Order: sequence, then structure tokens, then C-alpha cells
Amino acid sequence: MRKFDIVNALIAKNRYTKYLEICTPSTGLRFSRVDESALCWRHRLLYRCPAGYRDGAEITFRSEGDEISHLLDQAMAYDLIFVDPYHTFECSMRDLQTALKMLRPGGTIVVHDCSPKDKQLCSASFRAGSWFGVTYCAYIEFALSDPSLVHYTVDSDCGCGVIKKLPRATATATATMTEKDRRSNEFARLWFNERGRQRDIFDFFCQHRRELLNLISVKDFLERENIVLPRFWQWRESLATILQI
Repeated sequence: MRKFDIVNALIAKNRYTKYLEICTPSTGLRFSRVDESALCWRHRLLYRCPAGYRDGAEITFRSEGDEISHLLDQAMAYDLIFVDPYHTFECSMRDLQTALKMLRPGGTIVVHDCSPKDKQLCSASFRAGSWFGVTYCAYIEFALSDPSLVHYTVDSDCGCGVIKKLPRATATATATMTEKDRRSNEFARLWFNERGRQRDIFDFFCQHRRELLNLISVKDFLERENIVLPRFWQWRESLATILQI
């Protein structure tokens, strides 16, 4: 499954009607593939976006620089927010925090590039060509730091993180238990300890990728979410598995 397939599957299954995408002109890139037939709002926020930039799809909110706080009305609440940020830690974390503020209780954030495989493409600062940066670090720390969030990562399309914001009543009822679980989570403790030492974290990440990301297969994702793919999707997924693409 590609990132837009995961987004579309979650929209259809949960009957979401309000969608926001936060990205840049060099990330995202699949806004037109998000099914708008069931959506009341399909909004896109592009930052680091030159004034004259056009790609044929709607640009609802635009910023020529990194700053985006002035663009969004905090009174607006979205059901699903897709985040494919500029891949520095600062932009990735800021985009995730912004998404959480704009997400309604019970909504979902989908994050791209959470499970990179090539260390050479994961520098903290920009490199020309393919670049995953350290979005995976921001995703892990964001997900592990808030007891009101539940996360897992679909092992597909460079890792698609799924973060769910629990409804208020559920979050209140489970907050104490979840906080205790996080404190006792050895991998979370080790992660923050390693990060605190200012070391290159990628090797540690690769060692404990499955546990840190709550990594699951596409099949497990479909079962977990109780999603039945349309027949043409089933055919495409079977072909992709055979061809390993």
C-alpha cells in the first residue's frame, strides 16, 4: 500500500469528512490521489513554497518560509491529517504538534517516512537527491511522549505512521495506565537515553525498529482496522508482493 492508499482506506472506514495535508513542494506529492468524493474539506498546507509555485492541485494554505502558525484557524478541526514534512527534526516535530492541535478527538494522523532503511539518506540536515532526514526521530519521540496517543507503523512505502488521538473520555480513563506503561517501556527509556547522549541514533533505531515503531505488516493493518480492500486493490497488493515493490 502507498501512503495515499492508507489515507483513503482510513477515510472510507471511519467515514471521515475533513482532511488536511501538511507538506512541502518536495514532499507529499500525492494530494490528488486522496479521494475527495466523501470529503467536505480536502485542504492542503504547503510551506517552503514559492509564491509562483503551482502543481495543478489546490493549495489551500501557503507559506514561502517555514512558519505556518499564522495560516491555520485553531477553531477548525480535522478528522484525518497527513503529515509529510520537510525532514529536519524541528520541522517534523512542529508539523506533528500542529497536526495534533488541529485534530479532533478520535481523529487520526498519518505520517510518511517513519521507517527509513538507508543511513546515508537520514542526515539531520538537507542533502540533495533522496533525503528522509530525521522525521523518524520526531515521530518516535512525539508518539512516545503523549499518553493520550496510540501509534503503530505500517511497514510499507518507507513506513507510514498512524497516530490516533483517543476520545476525551477514553483518554481520561486510560491516562494513568498508559503513563505507567510508557515509564516501564524499556525501549522508550533506552531511546530517550540514547538521544540524550547526542549520539548517531540510526543504528540503535535499526536494532529496535519494530518495537519503537510498533511496526506491523499491511495485512496486520487491514485486520487491525477491519478494512476490506476493493477487489482491484487486492489484485494490486498481490502483484506488488510478488514483484516486491
